[in-house]
Amino acid sequence: MKKHFIKPAVAILFFLSTTAFAAEAQTNESPVSEIKTAGFIKNEPVYELSISNTAYGRYTIVITDEYGAPMYEETLAGTNLSRKFMLNKAELGSTGIIVTVFNGRNVHATYSIKNNRIYTDSAVVTVKK
Repeated sequence: MKKHFIKPAVAILFFLSTTAFAAEAQTNESPVSEIKTAGFIKNEPVYELSISNTAYGRYTIVITDEYGAPMYEETLAGTNLSRKFMLNKAELGSTGIIVTVFNGRNVHATYSIKNNRIYTDSAVVTVKK
């Protein structure tokens, strides 16, 4: 029966690499995410989602309509992440969307967007005497 021994240098290297990986994965940083209006392109609203994190992280962005039908999904990895989304008002109509950001399997943040744009025309009538 053969016995396999791991050389001490290899064992120490393995221990250090797993310790460094575990330390990176267990950061207590709480990333901040926000969604804001970035403007309009061809009269369609553009929204920007920003995730401010200083440590490397993996985030999944899921966009659904307000009834839960999936519309878009993307996984991002890195630090200080940002994505812009343009919504087609003709396809959505009055239906809102829900943007959910997952950090691993946990829900990091949920945003609801409802496009309500009101156009007003006004006229001033004066009476001349």
